[in-house]
Amino acid sequence: MSLPVNAQVHAAQSFVISVRNAYEFLQKQDPYRAEERYQELLEQLGKARERLKWNPASGRPARLLSLKSEQGRALAPRVKAQAESLGVPELRELILKPYVLLYAHGKNQVFLLSLRHERQLLVEVG
Repeated sequence: MSLPVNAQVHAAQSFVISVRNAYEFLQKQDPYRAEERYQELLEQLGKARERLKWNPASGRPARLLSLKSEQGRALAPRVKAQAESLGVPELRELILKPYVLLYAHGKNQVFLLSLRHERQLLVEVG
């Protein structure tokens, strides 16, 4: 029986910005429930972090890499380059309804790259 991975999970600046943007979106959408919904999102992110710590490859392959649009084709190389610069070449995404968490991982490291609502077309990365 193999031992589980205990990967280090880091947040890239682009991820921090996208979480802030999610909060702002929630405030605009429904200011009365924004705080409650934001706390739910933070709970989901905490659970996702724990999951990725023990199983970095648990998300699906990043669909960003197979986008056919002009914007998608332009974004994919930037995201790949960001992951490679962090030393974590594998790009995956984890579904946190109604959000999609984009991350990159290696054997013992995970970098959270971006968070987007499932209705958003593209992710935001640095």
